[in-house]
Amino acid sequence: MSRTVSNYLIVQTSPSSSSSSSSLTSLTSLPSSLTALRRKNSANGRERSNRFNNEPTRSKFSPFETKIGAIVYDSGYRQLFQLLGYPGAKREAELCQKYLVGNRYSLESERAIDLLDVSCGPGIVTKEIVNLNTFKNVVAVDKYESMCERAKETLTRECERSSTAWEVSKADVCDMTACFNESEMFSKVHSSAGMHCWPDPVKGLKEIKRVLKPSRREDENDFGLLFSTVVLPNVRNETKETYRWETNKPFYDSSAVLDICKEAGFDEFEVVKSEKAYVLIRCRYF
Repeated sequence: MSRTVSNYLIVQTSPSSSSSSSSLTSLTSLPSSLTALRRKNSANGRERSNRFNNEPTRSKFSPFETKIGAIVYDSGYRQLFQLLGYPGAKREAELCQKYLVGNRYSLESERAIDLLDVSCGPGIVTKEIVNLNTFKNVVAVDKYESMCERAKETLTRECERSSTAWEVSKADVCDMTACFNESEMFSKVHSSAGMHCWPDPVKGLKEIKRVLKPSRREDENDFGLLFSTVVLPNVRNETKETYRWETNKPFYDSSAVLDICKEAGFDEFEVVKSEKAYVLIRCRYF
């Protein structure tokens, strides 16, 4: 079963189913995830196939692992994402509220929702979410200790008057069992500009699905996950026969990201906003 919204395909599986510029293609020099997203022409039109190599991703140093790197990211690097179409931290927080909670946030029962903010970085968007006072608790996680320390400093300094409780923990999205060993712990999960940096996006989304509570099928607006990432803009029909995705490079297009959502086991997913290289996607499962 499928339907089209905003020119993008929403794939709905049955509950029993299993889970351009050169500056865009080299945001930093991080390791390859050995993931290939390939398009080819066939008699029936275009087909996409995803190939995931089982070889482990080799660990390499990232400048964001350092305290100075976290400061640089916080002070200017992340703001450059607005050139890619990102609406800015405050607006991103408002979209988190709009698509994950909607107008129901004013009810005390709805406000008692716990939000997990994945790949929070130095807390640029997290602080705006906390200051909205929409959620009762916000738990922010990032892979790098330097980013976590910066996020703690930011939230302590700028969220003093918020009634939302918050905490920051170090966790890799591909394996959060050290922090969250129980399943279905969070009502909502948010991630901004993080997925293209994950070494294994499918594994990351599967782990998010593990800690996320299922949505209510009868409520068509009850989506549990909202995330944004970066794709190649304006690809149109000027397609190379093979496009290789690597960590910290943009995905080929929105459809490629939706393919990953499907492979991770989500039942419904849709692009709710796109601008240049920026795409915002929400997902849910039952």
